[in-house]
Amino acid sequence: MTRTNKSSKTRNFFRKIKGKFEGSSSVDPSDLNQESLVHQSGEGSYPNQAPYYSPELSNVLFLSKRGMSRAPLAREVMRKLLHLSDLFGSIRPSARGISDAYEFCPFDKRMVHSARKFGYELSGNVRRVNMSELSSANLIITLDRESEEYTKSRHFYIRGEVKAIGAFLPSGDTPYVPDPFESDEFIEPQVKYDQIIRLIETGCQNLLKSFPSLV
Repeated sequence: MTRTNKSSKTRNFFRKIKGKFEGSSSVDPSDLNQESLVHQSGEGSYPNQAPYYSPELSNVLFLSKRGMSRAPLAREVMRKLLHLSDLFGSIRPSARGISDAYEFCPFDKRMVHSARKFGYELSGNVRRVNMSELSSANLIITLDRESEEYTKSRHFYIRGEVKAIGAFLPSGDTPYVPDPFESDEFIEPQVKYDQIIRLIETGCQNLLKSFPSLV
């Protein structure tokens, strides 16, 4: 009679289970660079290869009140800047809101159309930030007063650094990015959106220059 090595079988079983867990990922696809989602087919290519994202990347989290206009725009602006820099592939930007009320709502259509004129494509739905994302972020950029207060009230979850976008804007400028949904009788809606985009572009450009000392 052939004897079965039960301990060997047990080790192999747990090895398979471990491999399944290690191969899984909780990364939101909308947070990955668009380039990482494009898989070529044909000779010499790997259709099922994983994107360049890895857990060792530095995570930069953009937060705004609703997460449907300013935060996703900042993520796309930063993606574009990173793609043209030496830091491409080492930093992963993501965008979240802080309110339950807008969870899974589509992005602000006016922002989507306005951003397209500047060369940014916004697509996806609002995601509310969770405590795991707060704790795993190496750097959190707050785009409005509400999101800054939110991080202060949850500082015990946060291990990285928190900076308001105003820290990367010209001296004397607004410390936050204006809320596109707040009415202003002196400014046309489209003009306001264009101003918001330019403001976020400036903040992200200066943020990129500061990355070596922040992440």
